[in-house]
Parts: sequence; structure tokens; C-alpha cells
Amino acid sequence: MRTKLGVVFSFTIVSALLMWLTFDGFSDNMQYYMSIHDLNAMGQQSYGKGLRVKGELVSGSLVQSQQSLQVSFRIAENGEELAVRYDKELPDTFKDGSQVLVEGKMHPEGYFQARTLMAKCASKYESHDNYNAKNYDPEMHRAVKNETYGTY
Repeated sequence: MRTKLGVVFSFTIVSALLMWLTFDGFSDNMQYYMSIHDLNAMGQQSYGKGLRVKGELVSGSLVQSQQSLQVSFRIAENGEELAVRYDKELPDTFKDGSQVLVEGKMHPEGYFQARTLMAKCASKYESHDNYNAKNYDPEMHRAVKNETYGTY
């Protein structure tokens, strides 16, 4: 009887520990997307929560530390700005005017501590061709494709 009780007790403890680790891991990794306006409106309620914020890198706001990888910069969206700090290597596409997505937590000192940073240089991904539904010509498209990639 004692052995069965010990097995049941051990199983219960292990199950509870696994459930706690699972839920704690999920809540720690959940990222809520917010606009800069909404984040600023939350005030102190935003501290410590996993957040994802998008904006445009404010030109001239990037400050790099001489002793470490730490950088600070500002992102803007609809006239509102957010101070951001990041402690890892910057992506190649991180340039003035690029679209930036940061994931991390708001710090009580008034800045967003990013643990992930993604940057998209808009001009790199924009098409220079004027294709749209009104002026699309399938024959011209085939000719350009054959010229570029060869016929197949």
C-alpha cells in the first residue's frame, strides 16, 4: 500500500511540475503586438509583459556603445516615438528609415528592452516595375521572364 501511495504521490508531483513549466514557458514567450500609441497609453501596466512593437527607425537616433554591442535608438509610428535598447548584433538591413519590429519588455526607466530585432529596408523589397491589374500584359511578363531566366 505504501509503495502505491508513493508512486501516486511522485506521479502527481512530476505532473504538476511539468504543467507549471509548460504554462510558465508559454506565458514568458507570449508576445502581444501593440502600437506605440497603445504601449504609451498602458503606462506602468506594460512593465514586464512580453510585447512586440513595430515602427520606423528615427533617422539619427542610433547610439552605439564603444565597449559592448549595446545600442539605443528610437522608433516612430504615427508621430509617436519609443526609446529602444538592444544588446545583440544588428541586422544588415537596420538603417535609417527602415521598418523595425522589436520583441521584448518595457522597462520601468522608460525604454523598451528588445531581445529580438527585425528590420526591413523598404526600398530593398519594393518592385521597380509598374505591374498592376490594369496594365498587366501576360505576353510581356513571359518575355521578361524568358529574358531573365531563359526559356523553359
